[in-house]
Amino acid sequence: MHRIDSATARENANGDGKTGFHDNADLPNQDATYFTPEWSNALQEEVANVIEGLGLTLDKSDNGQLLKALVQKFGEKKVLEDSIKEYKSMFEKDRERLGKLENRKYEDTPVGEHIWTSKHFLTSEEVTEYKGYGKWKRALQGRVAVGFSDDPEDHINFRTHGKEYGEHEHTLTVEEIASHKHAYNASHENSSSNDNDPNGWFSTNNSPPIAKHEASEMDGSQAFASGSGNNLFSEGGDKPHNNMQPSQTLDCWERVE
Repeated sequence: MHRIDSATARENANGDGKTGFHDNADLPNQDATYFTPEWSNALQEEVANVIEGLGLTLDKSDNGQLLKALVQKFGEKKVLEDSIKEYKSMFEKDRERLGKLENRKYEDTPVGEHIWTSKHFLTSEEVTEYKGYGKWKRALQGRVAVGFSDDPEDHINFRTHGKEYGEHEHTLTVEEIASHKHAYNASHENSSSNDNDPNGWFSTNNSPPIAKHEASEMDGSQAFASGSGNNLFSEGGDKPHNNMQPSQTLDCWERVE
């Protein structure tokens, strides 16, 4: 392809150094720009080569073949490029959204709720670092969690939400000691009588006397006031006993913020 270069071609008609067509009316005795066979053939073949190169057969009756060829070739490409661009934009938005989801700290424990964990944290700041959110305080320190009950047959403590109760160790009171009797192989001045002794002794014929007592009502001097040669023996260390079931300690923390 080349620009028109006939004898009457107008210099710089299409810009600096670019010849072109002109009517040359402003020039005395100058004809309009002539077509040349070389330029006309060059233009023809440039257009024909595009049409045929894009798969169409030249049709004399169709003056829109060049446009059809271009649309057929590059129009589809443009649609494809636009689709690719659109999908790229969608993928980018999805990546951004997924990135935010992956980096989001999922707060699975609301304020006021508790977590139990086998991990041991010395400070609340360590819990915050581990969970990635919130402020925490120790909860149920030294206590066992018991499920709330709405069964009217259960103890009132189980039916009171948040109730704290129980002891690590407990010494039985007199009222809590099981009612019992002690048998002694001892003599008594009324051992031949079937009547109860005022001091709490009673016996039957041919049987050893039995001391029946309530711990809060009778001491050794009373039990053996009328006896002879008898001693009162005491047992037990009077120590509190362990009330705790076999247990294992875990960290329990309550979220406060």
